[in-house]
Amino acid sequence: MLLTRLRPLALALTASFALAWGVTELSRPQYVIDTSGARAVPPNRGLYFPLAALAGLTIGMGLVVRSERRRRPVRGERDLGATLDAPLLAARPAQDAALRELCRQLLEQWFTGGRALLPVVSAKRDDGRTRLAAELATMFSDMGVRTLLIDADLRSPGQHREFRIENRRGLANLLGDREVQPAVCGESLAVLVAGGSSSNPLELLSRPRLREFLTAAGKRFRVVLVDTPAAAEGPDLQIFAALAGGALVIHKKDADQAGLLGLRKHLDAARARTVSVVLTG
Repeated sequence: MLLTRLRPLALALTASFALAWGVTELSRPQYVIDTSGARAVPPNRGLYFPLAALAGLTIGMGLVVRSERRRRPVRGERDLGATLDAPLLAARPAQDAALRELCRQLLEQWFTGGRALLPVVSAKRDDGRTRLAAELATMFSDMGVRTLLIDADLRSPGQHREFRIENRRGLANLLGDREVQPAVCGESLAVLVAGGSSSNPLELLSRPRLREFLTAAGKRFRVVLVDTPAAAEGPDLQIFAALAGGALVIHKKDADQAGLLGLRKHLDAARARTVSVVLTG
């Protein structure tokens, strides 16, 4: 483990010494003319290697510190502030009471003015995103809010398992210009499964039909939650984050910051803000 963490330092030192060696090989002697004639004075090559060591040590230690910061676990809101932009709503644990309060706050501060779309995103596949999206959709439904949950993880769908329904005709089929109907999973809850598999999910999600469908869904449902692929799986989530202007982040407590930094790049690319963060685990 220690050797792995010091690898950037070793690489920086190796590169610096290799550069110093190359410079010594390419250095030409200087010529001095005095009373005895012209004579060659070799360059002071003895300085190259100490300077290379100093430069390599400085760069390498900087890389080690940066790497250690990325490994630092996220345990609470203070740690989140170092990696994500300031969320609209405070971070909270994945507990029933906290999640119900989050639902109430989202209705008051996000799902307003005709805005219905909210993608649920995570850095990695095992952060608990799919289960949390299903729980939140059910909670909204229990509050009497007309809710649509869309499984947009065409790479690794899971909502059909959460609700024990078939994953047959779903979002992928709809984007392929077929008529589909969401499954009714409660008095106020509908679930659109991912549907048929695709060799190019990103191409499917980039079609104009997705925007048309989400616009229509926003008129029928007060809340439209989208379970997106993990950031580590690809840029798919950017499409939904850009359309919504924000995203609900799910992150496993004590996981390192590196995954969140990658997720933030996706959100920044989509010009989407962090609406809130739910810490699982």
